[in-house]
Amino acid sequence: MLKQAIEIFKREYEIKGENMILDSYIPADGTYVIVDIEDNDFKLSKTVNIKYDKKSKDIDRFSISASDLDFICFADYNSKLIDMNKPIDSKKIIHSNNYISFFIKKESLTNDKLTFEIIDNYYETLKNISKKYKGKSLEIYKRVESEIGVVNSELIERISVWIKNNIFECFKEIGGKDYLKIFFRFDDDDYIREGKRYLIPNIYNNNDSNEIIDEEIYGLSNNNMGLNAKKPYLENKSRKVPAPYLLSQEEVLIQKKFFDYLMNKAVLGQVNIYLGDKIEAYEYGDSPNKKFSGIYMRIAKGKEVEIHDHDIIANYTPDLIPEFEYNNVIGADYEKLKGVYETYYTKKALEDILNEVMFNKFLKSNYFTDPKDIRINNSVLFYNLLLSRNAIFDWVYKGSDNNIWDLLNEVSKNIVINSIEKGFITKSKDQFNLRISLKDYFEGGNMSEKINNVKEILRQKISCKESGSFDNDSEYLFAIGQLVAFYLTKSKSKNLTLSAINPFINIQNDKVLKMKLKILFKKYNYSIKNNYSKFKNLYYMVLTYQAKEKINSDMLIAGFVCDNLLYEKNLIENEENKEEN
Repeated sequence: MLKQAIEIFKREYEIKGENMILDSYIPADGTYVIVDIEDNDFKLSKTVNIKYDKKSKDIDRFSISASDLDFICFADYNSKLIDMNKPIDSKKIIHSNNYISFFIKKESLTNDKLTFEIIDNYYETLKNISKKYKGKSLEIYKRVESEIGVVNSELIERISVWIKNNIFECFKEIGGKDYLKIFFRFDDDDYIREGKRYLIPNIYNNNDSNEIIDEEIYGLSNNNMGLNAKKPYLENKSRKVPAPYLLSQEEVLIQKKFFDYLMNKAVLGQVNIYLGDKIEAYEYGDSPNKKFSGIYMRIAKGKEVEIHDHDIIANYTPDLIPEFEYNNVIGADYEKLKGVYETYYTKKALEDILNEVMFNKFLKSNYFTDPKDIRINNSVLFYNLLLSRNAIFDWVYKGSDNNIWDLLNEVSKNIVINSIEKGFITKSKDQFNLRISLKDYFEGGNMSEKINNVKEILRQKISCKESGSFDNDSEYLFAIGQLVAFYLTKSKSKNLTLSAINPFINIQNDKVLKMKLKILFKKYNYSIKNNYSKFKNLYYMVLTYQAKEKINSDMLIAGFVCDNLLYEKNLIENEENKEEN
């Protein structure tokens, strides 16, 4: 998949060139110094501070022009080390890779780590850089040198003198722990040439594993690969060449540029990468607003760019087809609900509702968080988040609906029951409404209408002067939920919980269900006075009905979280009062 992704990048890179990388390049925070060359002499021209603002997603610029910033980005990109394990300065105090730039951490100026000796050694290495390499590395460097020429030793000496004369005198008091970077104002071609002098011998993971085939060098990429003596398990032991794979110089260069591009996007917070006809990068929580087929990558910024997820996507669409209706299934008072009950047309919009209502805002921010770093005190919510987050992410961002409802069905039920048990009754109503709305959406049913019909039928039946009977299991289970909720309102406990519903939700035997109800009746019957007529009708119908099918816990929960019918004024009394008036 990486090869296909790089091919897509390469097509776009061949059109845009280095601007594809430089347009989104963010220099490290620090003080940047530009040294001009006038009359063959060096002159300190500009000193600017650059800091990346994560909120505005832009660079704070202090007295810096667009042209100077472009120069700094270009020079910085061509002058930085591949990684700290491949420095020019063996002491790793100086972090630049050539003689026309000079990078250090500011604290090196005050902690005595940067010395004239280190500066001299750095420039001596650049003067005689061929001595730095041995074996295959030296062979690679000789190829580069034959192409771009030998270094200008005289110029290196002059720059070295300027650095030693000015580095402590001019910059020792600037303070801070970020970077000090000095650039000499040479042409772009000079930075490309000197950057290449460092890059080519160091771009491979380990030159010892390189092979020369038909006068061309093939080696192992350094990106996302750490093959060394400490990681022998990465070797392919069945081949003469143990490297897992080999890339030509052209291939390894374009792969490096691809990873440089990804790192830029990761720094900017654009972690969702979609590679199709072109590459599009989206910030955390965003995805294409049109149909897409291609490759998806989820990246993160670490010491190097990290690919946390990748997949091939076919026929992704951001739209919900059909649209999703978040309904007030149980007919609760809207003023007491927190959810936004309306029609939703996109997966992103439904993701927002799942995040807000079902997962208490812990979903979107924890798709890729290590479980040990997720700060959730609710163990049930924590478990169900881990159980479902991958499937939800794949559905929203990749268009994969494999098992999405199977998981949401289980997870939403667990979360609703947990909210009821903890006494979060308003939250549980929002969550139950969302659960049933999802059930209707994915299963193509109409549970919402069914619950409302059952509620209205029971309202009529319990208001009659004579006891009636249930017509089906739905009425029966809804009535049980109503009875359990009614009993709980009679409790005088100071630490009342709603966990009394749990045994009823998990019972599948009708006889056991009635036995549990009798226990609650015996416990609370002394307090049933004002609601006696309607209670008697409801309880009689429950006791005389025999369940015909498997217990539907959703109907039982619906009865429990719905406004209790036993507390409504009698419908018959209302009608009689209207006639008298």
